[in-house]
Amino acid sequence: MELFVDVNMTASDLIKQFNSIYPFLRLEIYYKGEEMGAVNNRRLLKDIVNKKIVENFFITPEMKVIQVEELFWENMGLQISIFRKSGKTWLESSFTNYWSLERQNGLGKEMNDFMNIETKRMVI
Repeated sequence: MELFVDVNMTASDLIKQFNSIYPFLRLEIYYKGEEMGAVNNRRLLKDIVNKKIVENFFITPEMKVIQVEELFWENMGLQISIFRKSGKTWLESSFTNYWSLERQNGLGKEMNDFMNIETKRMVI
């Protein structure tokens, strides 16, 4: 499934849409060098971009994490990071940033499923 990134959407909407497509990945947006808090997430992307001419774009499952990060920077001047769920923690995907979003999300799901099975075995 493709995600259309539009400068007229809020940061919060972008994050929610990204998470609905990739539930085992987390998108973080940085504004002025810091992770955006809940208050800033309600701002429109066009109000936080660092470019005068901004381009909308699509994100596809086949895209590598590094490509997505570069698209945000090149088209909007926004720094983002993508994290993968690993059990109960979130790992920055810097060592695997040449993997596709789909592959990253699949690995996050596998880890989550494994952790749930291991937890259930320990409780029994």
